[in-house]
Amino acid sequence: MGKRFRGRGRGRKHGPPSKRRKSDQLHLSAKQKKHFKAYGDFHPSESSDTVKNYTRVEDNAETHNEEDSSSSDSEDETPVQQLLKAIGVGSNTAGEVSEDDDSKEDDSEEEEDKESDLDSEEEEDFEGDVHDKDGEDLDGSDHNEEGAGIITGSDMEGDTGEASHGEENDDDENELTAEASEEDCEDDDEEHILKEDDPFTVHFEQDLPETLEKKLSATTVWSKKDTKLKFVGDSTLMWKDLACVPQKKLGQKDLKTAGVKHKLVDQVAATNIKEGKVDVISHGEIMTPLQFGLFGIMNNYQDLFYPRQSHSNLEEIRLTYCLHAVNHVLKTRSRVVAHNAKIKARRGTAFDANSSQEFRDQGFTRPKVLIVVPLRNSAYRIVSVITSLLAASEQGLVSNRKRFKTEYGDEGHDEDKKGLKPEDFDALFKGNTDEHFRIGISISKKSLKLYSPFYMADIIIASPLGLRTVIGAQGDKERDYDFLSSIDLLILDQADVFLMQNWDHVLHMFDHLHLQPRESHGVDFARVRLWSLNGWSKHYRQTLIFSSVMVPELMSVYNKHCHNFAGKVQVHRKSTHGSVCRIVVQLPQMFHRIQCSSITSLADARFEFFVKEVLPQHKQKDMKQTLIYIPSYFDFVRMRNYFKKEEISFVHINEYATSKGIRRARIDFNKRKAQFMLYTERVHFYRRFKLRGPKHLIFYELPQYGHFYSELCNMLEDPRRRSLLQQIL
Repeated sequence: MGKRFRGRGRGRKHGPPSKRRKSDQLHLSAKQKKHFKAYGDFHPSESSDTVKNYTRVEDNAETHNEEDSSSSDSEDETPVQQLLKAIGVGSNTAGEVSEDDDSKEDDSEEEEDKESDLDSEEEEDFEGDVHDKDGEDLDGSDHNEEGAGIITGSDMEGDTGEASHGEENDDDENELTAEASEEDCEDDDEEHILKEDDPFTVHFEQDLPETLEKKLSATTVWSKKDTKLKFVGDSTLMWKDLACVPQKKLGQKDLKTAGVKHKLVDQVAATNIKEGKVDVISHGEIMTPLQFGLFGIMNNYQDLFYPRQSHSNLEEIRLTYCLHAVNHVLKTRSRVVAHNAKIKARRGTAFDANSSQEFRDQGFTRPKVLIVVPLRNSAYRIVSVITSLLAASEQGLVSNRKRFKTEYGDEGHDEDKKGLKPEDFDALFKGNTDEHFRIGISISKKSLKLYSPFYMADIIIASPLGLRTVIGAQGDKERDYDFLSSIDLLILDQADVFLMQNWDHVLHMFDHLHLQPRESHGVDFARVRLWSLNGWSKHYRQTLIFSSVMVPELMSVYNKHCHNFAGKVQVHRKSTHGSVCRIVVQLPQMFHRIQCSSITSLADARFEFFVKEVLPQHKQKDMKQTLIYIPSYFDFVRMRNYFKKEEISFVHINEYATSKGIRRARIDFNKRKAQFMLYTERVHFYRRFKLRGPKHLIFYELPQYGHFYSELCNMLEDPRRRSLLQQIL
């Protein structure tokens, strides 16, 4: 076997020789080998052409490794090559051919490298489009060089992980790409689902005439009609233009024909059972009759005031408005994605140059749904319902879930609660009861990203206090309310609890809805709806108010801040036997009528009547241990100052008192060291004390919650005393 000769190659250190190297090996005949072994040279009869055909000269290509080049130099300096160099046989021709081959192969390899780089860049760009078109990255982490895969169980908890093998990452990339392309196809298909009679299209894709807008903005009285809505009950329908009121029948049970995304419909029954604890499958339905009735109103995009909320139907109502909110967000997103595809398809064409068609499908900012709830536990339940509706938890497409469970979950928040409390108290204050929070949520078809920045979020869930700290007050340097400029759907859940917090925060929020943004926030004004540019967003916004009571403050918001051109629906409260029937103590009850000229003078008239007519009767020695229940904190402060001024023996318990102060006041009152106790409604709402020692009870004003009346009256039960007195102003 002859010796192998090779030129200076590319300096590869590892791996088998390439095909090009194998072809470079020199093959000699037996005669040539024998002569070369004996004389160290070829026979003179050997033609130079023959030698040229089998000999490869040195390649002058640069090496990438100095060690390889030095070893190849010593190895290549053979007698044959020295001879060829001396006589110049075939040095040019063979060298040119070799260099051409090398250059061609180098070019082909470079082209392959470029193509692979382009392919990887295209894949990365495509993945970026998948995430960026929703303004989100599902796992909240940076993609590694190997590629990002579908979120695993650890990733959805906010942790980041890398695949152990590149092949696994490639498979995940393919799955993600397939899912994204499938999602885009579904979006294209769903573009056709949004027909002209779809409630979303009817409400948001029409421009009101200017005459109608003036009519809606005018202080004219709303037309009213009492009606009985299917599955809802007695209600009042209000409108300013009857032609704008949707004529679709309410209470229909086929959600798919009502324009609800089919994938959401498929998850409603399971969500009802899992989150709402409502067994609807046994009745052959996916929702309860109440849910069908309420969703019919919501799906018509009419305003709704529902004052029949209770701890028993709380989850039913929550699932209903979550379904409506997610359906609205997905429809908005489908519209935008479909229009993006149309714009991209016609870009640079003659049709694009001559077309005057506009795709106005956006507002000034991205947030479309604002859900205001009083406590963190309510926000936690809402996110759980939305996750179940999207089936995101099953596929692991929920980002920042671990952080969310830590900050909003129930774990560790019920350990300090002592004593037996009423059922409604346990339902409201179960879990995390913090009142200061806000969170942005971005939604795609099957994924949910928590803690999205407000301007990248579709849904904002917040408390009144959480919004107030962001909105700020006039004169504050750091304040922001532009994210409220394009809210299509406003939901006030458990609105009666807002009255126990700070009602001014709610009014402050309404004052900053749909104001002109101070910054553009990257909006494409060519895509902004005309009615948003005209400042008519308040006439398109749908407002849903759910409460367990009907009080003047909520009615004022409903009448003053709800301007929906599609009309609004106010549900009547049911006639009940009242809280008086739940009083188990036999006691006389005296009701006083107060004369006043106007509602604005009622507070002063009530105070004067109390000081002159009621208080003197209870200053007597036989009227000790009188409990005075005061709903308003302002009235409490006024009463406390008066008692101090008149040096009347009293103790007081209010929501700002310390636990030590409350304990001391209860002991002094029970031991008759104080004749009066001033007791605010808010502290009773949050603590539900069962006071000991009161023999007489004065309601300075009727409580906001009817069941508080019977709770307080039943505190007067004392077997040693049968003569009890209760007075109500």
